[in-house]
Amino acid sequence: MTMLPANVRPKRYALTLEPDFDTFTFKGTESVDIEVLEPTSSVSINSVEIAIDSCRLVLQDGTVLTPAKTDLDTEAETATFVFDTEVPTGEAKLELEFTGELNDKLRGFYRSRYTDENGEERYLATTQFEATDARRAFPCWDEPALKATFQVDLVIPSNMVAVSNMTSTSESPTSAGKKKVAFDETPRMSTYLLAFVVGELRSIVDTTPDGTLIRIWATGEKEEQGRFALDVSIRLLEFFNDYFGVPYPLEKLDHLAIPDFAAGAMENWGAITYRETALLVDPENSSAFTRQIVAAIVAHEMAHMWFGDLVTMAWWNDLWLNESFASWMGDTAVDHLFPEWDMWTQFVSDDTNRALSLDGLQNSHPIEQEVKNPAEIGQLFDAISYSKGGSVLRMLAHFLGADVFRDGLRRYIGKHQYGNARTHDLWEALGAVSGQPVAAMMDTWVEQAGYPVLDVVTKQSGDRVEVTASQRRFMYDHLVVPEKPDDTLWRVPLSATGGSQTTSTLMSENEAKLRVLAGDGWVKVNPEQTGFYRVAYSPEDWRRLRAPIADRRLSGLDRLGLQNDAYALNRAGYLPVTAFLDLAEAYVEETDATVWSDLAANLGSLEGLLVDEPVYGRFQGFGRRIFEDVVRRVGWEARPGEGHLDALLRSTVLASLGGYEDEDTLTEARSRFDGYARDPSSVNPDIRAAVLGLTARRGDRATYDAMWELQEQAGMEEEKVRLLSALTRFETAELLDETLERSLDPDRVRVHNTIRIVAGVASNRMGRDRAWEFVMANWTEFHRRYGEGGFGLMTLVDITGRFTTEERLADVRSFFEENPAPAAERSVRQSLERIRLNSAWLDQNREHLERWFAD
Repeated sequence: MTMLPANVRPKRYALTLEPDFDTFTFKGTESVDIEVLEPTSSVSINSVEIAIDSCRLVLQDGTVLTPAKTDLDTEAETATFVFDTEVPTGEAKLELEFTGELNDKLRGFYRSRYTDENGEERYLATTQFEATDARRAFPCWDEPALKATFQVDLVIPSNMVAVSNMTSTSESPTSAGKKKVAFDETPRMSTYLLAFVVGELRSIVDTTPDGTLIRIWATGEKEEQGRFALDVSIRLLEFFNDYFGVPYPLEKLDHLAIPDFAAGAMENWGAITYRETALLVDPENSSAFTRQIVAAIVAHEMAHMWFGDLVTMAWWNDLWLNESFASWMGDTAVDHLFPEWDMWTQFVSDDTNRALSLDGLQNSHPIEQEVKNPAEIGQLFDAISYSKGGSVLRMLAHFLGADVFRDGLRRYIGKHQYGNARTHDLWEALGAVSGQPVAAMMDTWVEQAGYPVLDVVTKQSGDRVEVTASQRRFMYDHLVVPEKPDDTLWRVPLSATGGSQTTSTLMSENEAKLRVLAGDGWVKVNPEQTGFYRVAYSPEDWRRLRAPIADRRLSGLDRLGLQNDAYALNRAGYLPVTAFLDLAEAYVEETDATVWSDLAANLGSLEGLLVDEPVYGRFQGFGRRIFEDVVRRVGWEARPGEGHLDALLRSTVLASLGGYEDEDTLTEARSRFDGYARDPSSVNPDIRAAVLGLTARRGDRATYDAMWELQEQAGMEEEKVRLLSALTRFETAELLDETLERSLDPDRVRVHNTIRIVAGVASNRMGRDRAWEFVMANWTEFHRRYGEGGFGLMTLVDITGRFTTEERLADVRSFFEENPAPAAERSVRQSLERIRLNSAWLDQNREHLERWFAD
């Protein structure tokens, strides 16, 4: 994507849009105050899928110029107005009239279909502009550094409401059945943060102690399901105002639940949009996990109001400044509001481990990545930009200290508010406050892909242990090429504990030493998992660590980190698979919900590799032995005094034990489903997903039909999603094929849920091949819906990474050679790499597994 010429800059947009819900089109006018910085005979602007009906350029002296021609460049997504006379420097006004489509692609200015409380079909119009889709709604300078102010008017049906970034200032009738809604002018902001939503929306309202209006909007009669988010939002705003030292600058903050929405949420300044499942909570029917997700997503998006909206990255290569920070800051805020949720253990599980998994591939990318076109920008919205960046910020915050880190952020925001910044602006602020060489340290983490594995050697002397750590790049490819040279170095905040104290240093070279007080002989490197790296111990040190895992002398974070490191080291060929399985047995008395969740995920990943192997049945038996005791302890019913994490634990371990074909668990799930079918309230929301999924595993046609009917009748999106996910767990080929076919029917399944269904079937041992065959057979439609970028297409491509054979590797490679997917090109390469690694891992571990299970 070529950046626009720098000779003209926008200063202020006056924009009027009128959506038509009969034809699904819109018409618009805009008047843009511009500054011409050097004489020019042309003005270029971003525009795509818009018909520009008229153009005039009004000069400062009143002269009106009309273009001699308009050059449209579809590939560059620009419109260039060419004039016969030279446009002089100074201020001018560009006036345009245009029309466009309210599309069904969940981007730009698009339509969303839903059913109201009376069962009637309704539509709303909404926006999704990040990264480069404001140009689909109105011609504009669609680059983050080209900030301007926006004054928006919307002409809409009289029975609808309109919401935008700012407070509405007036409503006035315009013609029969229509009205104009005018909004205050915005502060200087980037185009991708502009938003407007038009529909039959209802809201609940409250005001913060300092006077900021907070509203939750939804369709139908769902607005009351926004009470939890409303309360959380008010508390979060108070926290953020204090933390950043710069008060939220707008008069109001709206949160809007959109029926059809591609991502989880979008941080439009003052008008955040969400999927319904990311904002709405039903007190009677929502799970503890849903409440946590809602709180976390609301916090993430509200953190963007400062980091992203008030201060915006200068260009998309610094996207991580927005997303990584919001990932870290969102969990910081939720931890403040709900300390009993143990958010930092969950952060390491959800973010750090996800990032470590992706960043160990050859086909990863640096946090700070040069991008040139919209397809490349879309591919940055991955675990590197969100989760690796958030994890290295957590590492830096721990290294500098919480107060110093906060003061550096305040300095950064204070200096760059209403403007744009780059990565080194953040390092400068943190370095100035801390006195530490922040840039020198952090450049090694953001400018190069990957991360280190620390090979640790220990030597005991009395009650002290000398720890020698040497770093090399961790690569899953080590499985295939064990001695591949790589001299990449990181500046690593190295720390270790022997239980009673922690010793730390900054590792700037290939090797570093620490002396640790360790009376019991064991040493844990990277305590609390604050560092973004793996740790490889000697066989003897792995054995020593089993006791503090089993008796929980190590913290939950450390217990989680050890088994995740062991699993990753096994997958990369640094550690035998049998060492991981031996370590897993140390967790049978585990009590931490998040540690169980990660152990379940790692064992589930192994199961996915082994489904076609002779040891599969014995591996299932091993899984049952791991989970049967914890299921006995927690049971099916919540007990008095239990908390949030107890609910998460029960759901995880029930689903896992049933997944390993435990007959008692599957029978009980079926019994509870029968009660649910008669009365959904008979099953606690916290275990509904487990009950539904386990029932489906043994389900027949009658069960399948009953679940589809329950899904169609469910009024709450969260419940529909539970049932749709369960429908992917059936193990009959005919039923899985039917589920896949129905997933593409927009009358049955929302466009954004189609991806969930296909990915769910692909994760089913009986559906892995069927899902891929279905994607190939329907690629034209999938590419039409999702091919221009975003999470959807990348998730579809990712399903191929579960294959384990050279035949499937060749099949996937051939398909994407014949059907290029530029918006997911890196995902294709990552999936091909994963297939190759899966095949190699099986070749190297079959015999080891056979012997281990035989013993």
